[in-house]
Amino acid sequence: MAAITKVMTEAAKLPMFWQFVGLGGRGYGILKKLDDMTGRVIDNCNFFELDDLDDISEEALYENMLEEFPSWLKEAREIGLILGRVIN
Repeated sequence: MAAITKVMTEAAKLPMFWQFVGLGGRGYGILKKLDDMTGRVIDNCNFFELDDLDDISEEALYENMLEEFPSWLKEAREIGLILGRVIN
């Protein structure tokens, strides 16, 4: 746990966002902890449980997978972690 926490804390300084999906309904403890971990420059990961792929529509799957990414992207730009702007 300590090694993974250290890696994710260091990775928060990079222009990277991690999306973890728990499949199969078994022990997601470390992934849940990473999602809620403090001490990072920016919250650089999200986690959600998906025990059965047949129980979710493609639309809902993509919504869950992208749930935190837009807010990470906005904050990453605000703190200068990434450069650029959204083109409409």
